[in-house]
Amino acid sequence: MINRFVSLFSIPSYALLFMCMALQGMGISLSTPFLSIYFTEQLGVSIGMFGLYLAITLIAGIWISTLIGRRSDLGLNRKSVYLFSTLANVLAFSGYLFIQDFPILFIYMTVFTALGAPGMPQLFAISREAVIKSHFTERAFANSTLRSAFSLGFITGPLIGTLLLAAIGFKGIFMGTIGAFLLVALLVFVFLKSNTEMKSSNADANIKSFRLAQNRDILVPFLILILMYTAHWMSSINTALFITNNLGGTTSDVGLVSSICAALEIPFMIVLGLLSAKYSNRILVFCGAIFGGAYYFVILISNAMWQMLAAQILLAVFVAVISAIGISYIQDLLPRMPGYASTLYSNSSTIGRLLGSLVGGGVASIVGYRYSFIFCFILIIIAVIMLAVSGRHPADEPQIST
Repeated sequence: MINRFVSLFSIPSYALLFMCMALQGMGISLSTPFLSIYFTEQLGVSIGMFGLYLAITLIAGIWISTLIGRRSDLGLNRKSVYLFSTLANVLAFSGYLFIQDFPILFIYMTVFTALGAPGMPQLFAISREAVIKSHFTERAFANSTLRSAFSLGFITGPLIGTLLLAAIGFKGIFMGTIGAFLLVALLVFVFLKSNTEMKSSNADANIKSFRLAQNRDILVPFLILILMYTAHWMSSINTALFITNNLGGTTSDVGLVSSICAALEIPFMIVLGLLSAKYSNRILVFCGAIFGGAYYFVILISNAMWQMLAAQILLAVFVAVISAIGISYIQDLLPRMPGYASTLYSNSSTIGRLLGSLVGGGVASIVGYRYSFIFCFILIIIAVIMLAVSGRHPADEPQIST
């Protein structure tokens, strides 16, 4: 395994991309956990309006990411796109420092967070191209290792954010996020080499003619990931309240549950990357869905905190699969379109997050926190069925509809 890591990090730019991914995870997690508090307490916005704000900015990001993702595969310089998106994120979080009027902030953030949204997919696309160019064959391992860097940053970010919030206030966490993105921009500008433009007219024609709605072999995996992410986000927003209201746990128990899952995700991502050399991504996603279904079933019947704590092993495998293997699952179906494939994966996560957040709270208010997990279980069952009946797709020749 050590030899695999040595070979992977010997790929030009990969170590740089790993560092950028960790910094992005840290920057985002510095401020994200505290945004709802900032909007409700500092700006006087209702929680419902804050939810609308998140929904609009996510939708705008999906639109821009899709637009840029397709064009990036037609020869756009990925370094320039990634650098521009990173700087857009710098401007976006700078808005929290200078704009206190919510309507103006709403418009400002919608524009700049949307412009910053293509950054993550383009980072994965740059990595994919570097791995292919180096002839490193274990591409899923490369993706899972890169994704683990984001999780590593996401673990450390909230701790740093708590310290900054206590020492400086909300300006501290926003300045920390700005600093992280500025450091990423500097590293990319100085050290990342530009990609060469595509020259194949046939590839250009295929990319231009591709339509997601007309291609079942790509649409079905895309929908599967949306279902799995929706289930994950539905459960995420209800887990803390389930622990405190149904299991009699404390806020410390909530933190412990989250920490255990986050800590387990990283080694599981690495192991999954190694397993991808023996098993197809589709099989690994199928197994991940089984683990997800098992987790939601355990939660439904649990009546003690130790059961919730033990179940985090199942959840960590599930999250590791959709986070680390899911992107390779899509990329392998569109090998000539790494930018668009990475964007599709990113959009599946964003749409799942949006749907899960919107539906999860409403379902819990109707059936209760425990039985809200039934809907998560049902979504996973549907995903498992779709995976079982969906056909295998050649990894090197995507079917392009005209």
